[in-house]
Amino acid sequence: MTGGADTVSAAVDQDLAAMAELSERIALQIGGTPQEAEPPAPRPAQHGPRLEVARGSGMIRGNASDTQRAHLDDLVRRYTAKTPTSKSIAQRYRRVLADSRAAVGFRSSTKEMLYPIAGRRARGSWLEDIDGNRYVDITMGFGVLLFGHEPAFVSEAVREHLSRGIQLGPRNVETGEAAELLAELTGMERVAFANSGTEANSAAIRLARAATGRSRIITFEGAYHGHNDNVLGRSPRTGGEGLTTVPMSAGVPHNAVADLLVLPYGGEESLAVIEQQAADIAAVVVEPVQSRHPSLQPADFVRRLRELTRRHGIVLLFDEMLTGFRPAPRGAQELYGVTPDLATYGKLLGGGFPIGAVAGRADIMDGIDGGHWSYGDDSYPAADTTFFGGTYIQHPVSMVATRAVLAHLKEHSPHLQERLNARTDELAATLNSFFEAEGYALSMSHFGSMFRFEHRADMELLYHHLMLRGVHVWEWRNFFLSTEHSDADCEFIVDAVKDSLRELRGAGFPLGNKPTGKPTDKRAGKPADEPVVPAAKPKAMAWNRAAATTAERRPERVEQKPRPLDFGVYFFGDYPQDDGAASRHGKYDHLLETARFADRHGFHSLWIPERHFHSFGGLFPNPVVLAAALARETGRIRINAGSVVLPLHDPIRVAEEWSMVDNLSGGRIGIGCASGWHANDFVFFPERFGSHKEMMYEQVAEVRKLWRGEPVRRATGNGESDLRLFPRPVQDAPPMYTAVVGNPASYELAARNDVGIVTNLMTQSVEQLRDNVALYRRTRAECGLDPDAGHVAVLLHTYLAEDHAAARAVARDPLARYMRSSLSLFGNVANSLGQKIDMSAMSEDDLDVVFRRAYDRYCDQRALIGSPESVRPVVDAVRAAGADEIVGLVDFGVEPGALREGLRHFDGLRGAYESAPVPTAVDRGAPLSPGQQRVWFLERMLPGRTAYNETKAIELEGPLDVPALRA
Repeated sequence: MTGGADTVSAAVDQDLAAMAELSERIALQIGGTPQEAEPPAPRPAQHGPRLEVARGSGMIRGNASDTQRAHLDDLVRRYTAKTPTSKSIAQRYRRVLADSRAAVGFRSSTKEMLYPIAGRRARGSWLEDIDGNRYVDITMGFGVLLFGHEPAFVSEAVREHLSRGIQLGPRNVETGEAAELLAELTGMERVAFANSGTEANSAAIRLARAATGRSRIITFEGAYHGHNDNVLGRSPRTGGEGLTTVPMSAGVPHNAVADLLVLPYGGEESLAVIEQQAADIAAVVVEPVQSRHPSLQPADFVRRLRELTRRHGIVLLFDEMLTGFRPAPRGAQELYGVTPDLATYGKLLGGGFPIGAVAGRADIMDGIDGGHWSYGDDSYPAADTTFFGGTYIQHPVSMVATRAVLAHLKEHSPHLQERLNARTDELAATLNSFFEAEGYALSMSHFGSMFRFEHRADMELLYHHLMLRGVHVWEWRNFFLSTEHSDADCEFIVDAVKDSLRELRGAGFPLGNKPTGKPTDKRAGKPADEPVVPAAKPKAMAWNRAAATTAERRPERVEQKPRPLDFGVYFFGDYPQDDGAASRHGKYDHLLETARFADRHGFHSLWIPERHFHSFGGLFPNPVVLAAALARETGRIRINAGSVVLPLHDPIRVAEEWSMVDNLSGGRIGIGCASGWHANDFVFFPERFGSHKEMMYEQVAEVRKLWRGEPVRRATGNGESDLRLFPRPVQDAPPMYTAVVGNPASYELAARNDVGIVTNLMTQSVEQLRDNVALYRRTRAECGLDPDAGHVAVLLHTYLAEDHAAARAVARDPLARYMRSSLSLFGNVANSLGQKIDMSAMSEDDLDVVFRRAYDRYCDQRALIGSPESVRPVVDAVRAAGADEIVGLVDFGVEPGALREGLRHFDGLRGAYESAPVPTAVDRGAPLSPGQQRVWFLERMLPGRTAYNETKAIELEGPLDVPALRA
């Protein structure tokens, strides 16, 4: 048997650490109640035009302070006073004009500022709105305006053409010239033009299907390929043979995405799925760098994808709408070193006019017109064709503009891109240095001249402040520099960001942790009533890239401040099946007896797991049922689910059932959540196994939403209904936890989602625990959450007796049987203690030897097995590592009488710590030695002498943090 941990990694990104089965089962595994009906798919991710109105969210919440509310009122007043005509235009035409931009980012608290700015004129890097306000523009036509507003070379070409009439119908010579230039610049063989990126991608996918005779299309999570039905799908996060896709939004039929498969971008598992299904795949569509994730640049993944698709005859299609020509003359293809079979272009290609283009291998592109043929011979368009056409395709004005853009790129590349990339690098370095120095929990990530501000906490008001200060931003929050942005423009952007953040922080908004370095300057954030637009030729900004580069973030060893310590009891024993009649009665007696003891004696919590179809933890297939029984047997102690494996449940049932127990217990429940591990447990929802890890936090959010009394819309027997939770729970919000072990990314993810931690020392040392808890609390602070409010509970095998040696002797064999019930657990614990062994190759005698060798060391460092006095170093170490609670795992196999006696001593240990004052931080300074005193005295008398200096050459590796050195 092999085991793994059920920890959710970051990012979305992210890998799972391989963990031990017991640490998984103790901390993570729980099952669920099977559902009769197929559950509805999770809500689609928001890409492209998908909208979701979040009335109650934003930086202003129900618990906002008076200062924060006053700041918002003042911001709304200033913003609307500055842009009244734009607001009145939005209101005037809202009833007749259906506009997807009109509701993007809707929040009740900021709805008075939700309207697009109406423009009057624009040139270069700036625009002027209808009220006369000027802005430095970083929206830049949503990525279209690489050369700024109204580039002269485009305007002159279009004016010259229009002076001769639009000429719609005849072929204009610029179309062929544009095709030649596009093929030359991209290295492709043939080119076709379309009206938009959506059209271009639709045509490219149709061509790939025609060329291969296959139908399946692969796209990747986070990408956007237009608004055609056949790409508006998302994964419902099912795995294995059950890989499916569901529509992204209403109006897209299921059969439109039946041949679409959406996979994680950059993941090893995605390559495996493509390899497995290669015979059915027509094309893999890649947005090389996604506009929503510019820091995700998986070049090696894309190169391996190129090799895989070539080997299986799959068309590799690059969607270079945003990356084409921007970072390099050949776009992302050039930087990745990959040539796709097809590529689509648009955006900047038309210089501000509608355009789309498909370029690629001739044998595929021949599907549009039958291929090349000549006059004067017997050649003909021999290739099979598919359908492609449209009234405005090759529109003469767009073709004239496109030819002008391509000619300009040919003349000025690659220096054009190199200068623009360098300017964007410097802008990012300057802002990231500021964010780091003043402790703001955001960063600027970029690819070429495309960038966005990345932050976990809501920072919506930042963008309203930027608009107020004269920086034009748009609803989807990805931004662009153009060749027309000057040093002065970049300095203006930097000042606007700094002043906006400082004003928000001054109003009491938690925007991150405390400053980590010396602030770049001491100016307070100044209110922006009249944004100052830079003059035409101000002094250039001093862009020193080396000095501005943000130091690579390094792990910090943080000394945790002493904390009050709670004690709890955890159940997760191995209960082998016994078919004897006697064994069918009283299975839960020891648990109820222990619960009553813990409740009477002042323990903080009881923890109950969930596990199915196995003796190991299998006594607990439904923790909510057991919690209901415990609620009636106790009156004070908290009752926590060790973990509810949410992918085995419908979140509505989780919220309903635990709300009942919250009422039965008088508001004493807590919900630990996990994503599950053991495949057999997924008998309830087998299609979810394989993608269960990604589902968990989505479902946590839905449970919380229901608990707050908000409606959830679901399909019912006769349509759809908004459903609310009944009965209403006692607690406004239940404490929520997730179980993690040693993976730092899992601690970060838990912090960002505002859930507590349940962990253990099975496969991590106390030192690793300390670093992980410090990371957890630091991440909470960066997300604007109280770092000390995150509850960290550490599970430890516990058996105490009056005599240390006697306790070790009593616990030895039960703990050995317990660990050996899972060989993977036993092996991972032994390996974590420094004994590198292969458990599967060992005999029973060998296993006994290994366990005995590891037992004392494990108990000394990672368990509470001994006397109340002898285990104090472990308690002190765990408390110093930042734990809020130690939870004794007591049912690992000691016989009932010993368990009862051990609980009595555990209670004595609890009482000793809970009655003792919390230790205070100790000054670790020490007096100078006599030699140090002499050196100090001489330096004070004769400063600057070198008598006590020793010259050495030291080689330091890693990034150079120039600002830190200068500070």
